[in-house]
Amino acid sequence: MQTSKVNQTIKLLDGRTLGYAEYGSADGVPVFYFTGGNSSRFEGEWFENAAIKKRIRLIVPDRPGFGLSTFQPNRQLLDWSDDVIELANTLSIDSFSIFGLSGGGPHVLATIYKIPDKIKKVAIVSGTAPPEMSDKFNGMWLPVKIIFLTAKSMPAVNRFLLKQMSSFYSNEEQMMKRMKQALPRPDVELIERNPEIIKMFAGATKESHRNGIDGDAWEWRLYVNEWGFKISDISREVKLWYGLHDQQVPIGMGRYLASVLPKASLIEVENGGHFSTINNYIEDIFDYLSKNA
Repeated sequence: MQTSKVNQTIKLLDGRTLGYAEYGSADGVPVFYFTGGNSSRFEGEWFENAAIKKRIRLIVPDRPGFGLSTFQPNRQLLDWSDDVIELANTLSIDSFSIFGLSGGGPHVLATIYKIPDKIKKVAIVSGTAPPEMSDKFNGMWLPVKIIFLTAKSMPAVNRFLLKQMSSFYSNEEQMMKRMKQALPRPDVELIERNPEIIKMFAGATKESHRNGIDGDAWEWRLYVNEWGFKISDISREVKLWYGLHDQQVPIGMGRYLASVLPKASLIEVENGGHFSTINNYIEDIFDYLSKNA
């Protein structure tokens, strides 16, 4: 049985609302997907066909302040697992696999650190590295580097840039044109082959800012400040996929995580950019997350 429920909400114990979407097979293997930064539950639409094919019940929550989810003042990365557990309990899911893209990567690591017994398999695709990585900006696209730097030291400027980014995604034609000019070849090939991929991404980003950018601005501060836990203390296996041509989360971040995590395996995707790695390899990712799950 297939499912696609994109505007679901639950009321959390502290009174906040948590929004989420479900894609794929209603009776499939439960997998939670943590979206990239400045995105929303609509990002799961990327993987709907693959989830159906691989019999995955894909659950995609909005993080606090994004989409349908209430902003959570002073949120820390480790708080995210509490929301995930409440959602899983509401859906009568005892254990599940998790994976995340880009800014979802730190949330994956925080979750597997805090509630390892609830998690079956773990994957990160093009996930952001922690602030203690010394050369994390090597190979990074300048506009993304600027957002990282302003999040750390100039929050007012960071908010301005995030508002500009939100406006950029509201003009689909201009966005498509600029992305084809700026993105690495693997991502451009993905867009040319399937333009709907970027249209879905634009829609997910616009939805993430439906109530403003407070959640987005706060989350960028989480990326660049201490995460509140040691990655080296994570004892569970983590599978990593990183593209060699990714200019938003360069391959060095994946290599760093693979060197620090006690049980990590890194797949370096030769033809991978930021969008193309996860979209081109999603069936392999689902196979890994559902094996023996």
